Amino acid sequence: MKKQFIAKLLVLAMVLSMVPVTILAANASGSNGGYYSVYEDTTVRVNEPVSADGAIEAKVVNGKATVALNAKAVESLADLAKNGEIALEIKAEGATKVDVSFPAKALTEVAKETGADLTIKSSVATITIPNAVLANEFTSFGNVKVSAQATGSSVGFSIQAGGKALQNIKGLKVEF
Repeated sequence: MKKQFIAKLLVLAMVLSMVPVTILAANASGSNGGYYSVYEDTTVRVNEPVSADGAIEAKVVNGKATVALNAKAVESLADLAKNGEIALEIKAEGATKVDVSFPAKALTEVAKETGADLTIKSSVATITIPNAVLANEFTSFGNVKVSAQATGSSVGFSIQAGGKALQNIKGLKVEF
């Protein structure tokens, strides 16, 4: 019985001595073995004025395109106002989901200054938010996020202010 016990201890010692080598080999090969995931921020951050044509190139990763405009970029949207509309185009070929976020305060100021509606065009949907909503509904929130997602034969969208979804928006236009 003692021999069997000693044999089991030897096998256990051999197995335990190989574990660090296996972990080192996995790390050296760049594999994470599924123990943790690497998060890559693929958000396109717009920190400069938006181009005169109102187009923003977005990076598409796993079908998703994310664009975040800072206050300076949002203020430049006033220069795009024509015929009561600010047209912002998100170029994201192959995207099935598009998220666009804005600082609410800057968006409200642009809306009050221009009197224009905001139209966000993408390959997923075109969403037009009326000026009255832009100028009044977002004043007390930190950020506004507009999302559109295509899943199979259906398309959904949401408009969030301060992390809460807005509902029953009067005058909202959505085209798929």
